[in-house]
Order: sequence, then structure tokens, then C-alpha cells
Amino acid sequence: MRIMIFCLCAFLSLGFVSGIYAVSDNFDDGNDDGWTRIQGTWSVINGEYAQTDIKWASTTTNETYHRSYFGDVNWVNYTFEAKVRIEKAGETASIPGIFFRVTEKSAKGDYYMFRLDNRAAEGPALIKSPNTILLENKNKPAKAGQNYVLKVDLTGDSIKCYIDGQLEIDLKDASFPKGAVGVGSFNVDCRFDNVTITSKDTASAVSSSGKLTTTWASIRS
Repeated sequence: MRIMIFCLCAFLSLGFVSGIYAVSDNFDDGNDDGWTRIQGTWSVINGEYAQTDIKWASTTTNETYHRSYFGDVNWVNYTFEAKVRIEKAGETASIPGIFFRVTEKSAKGDYYMFRLDNRAAEGPALIKSPNTILLENKNKPAKAGQNYVLKVDLTGDSIKCYIDGQLEIDLKDASFPKGAVGVGSFNVDCRFDNVTITSKDTASAVSSSGKLTTTWASIRS
């Protein structure tokens, strides 16, 4: 018990100095506790979050994507990143990605999605639910078996999306001003790891690692 209290104090002190309110999940504990699964077949495989269901039923509704959500629907300004990999491509359009400003952690909730696409003529794109492309960089297909770090930076209506540190999407849209986060896919067996969220709205800070749901819930405007 004394060791646990000491560690907590150390985290609090470190966070205050760093000025960062952030949490992360690397799935090394073998579970996805705290995540809300919305369609798909989800599990933790070798320390990565796996979605293995390649089947799909729709391309025009909120049921287009298999998803798993985490966080608070009241989050506003934050950065969110995750490592993403196409493990096995589907026959139609292998699309994995990260979701943000998820308005409701249910099949009906709206969202933005920053996605990869392995079709030759397609590329990274910003999607507004259910499946409207706001902006896409054509002819930049993702490769199966390669890890990509996807990141979104949100401030007000400004949305910036990065792949491996390179800016791919930069626009303004005020459709969904706040929301939770998530990962998901369409017609692909894929993997996610090293999920990290950093709040921009917290004056004093805490930095910690792992699935601490009370910490995640504290990242708010």
C-alpha cells in the first residue's frame, strides 16, 4: 500500500511539472477493459488490439465501420494518436483508422474518422459520419503489414491529421465540437496499439500510463 501511494504521488508530481494531461493504452495487460465495442470481432492479440472481422454490410450508414470506443463524449480539445496496421486485406476496400469527437458511444453516435486505405487510387482521408469524405489525398495507398502512426490534433473547429509525423489533412469543420475517441475498420483484419490522448484543456496536469478510467474521464473542457 505504501508503494502504491508513493507511485501515485510521483505521477501527480511529474504530471504537474510536465504540464501534460495524458493517458495511454498499449494493451500489454491482455485486455480491453473500459473500451466499448461497436460491431466487429475484437480481442487483444500479442499486446495489440485486434479487429478480425472482414465482413461488411453497409457503406452509407453508421454501421459502415466496425468500431471500439473509449473516453468521454465531453472531451473537446486534444491530440489523439495510435499505431495502426493492416494485418489481412479484404477484397473490397481495406480501411482501418482512428475515430474522434464521437458524440455517443453507440452504433448511432456520430464521429469523425481519419482513415487509411490500401486501394491503389485512394489514400488517407478525413471522414464525417456516416461515411462522407471531407478531404482525401488520392494515390497514397497504405501497405499491408506496415505500421503507421495516425494522429489528430484538435483545437476548436481546427482538425489536423498526421501520418508518421507528416501533416496530411488540415481543415476546419464544426459538425461535432466534442466527443470521445476510438479505433475501427472496414473490410480488413487490422491491429491497433500505443493509443495516447493528451488534453489541451487542463491547466494542472497528470501523466500516467495504462487503463485508468478515472483519469480518462477527467480529460474534459
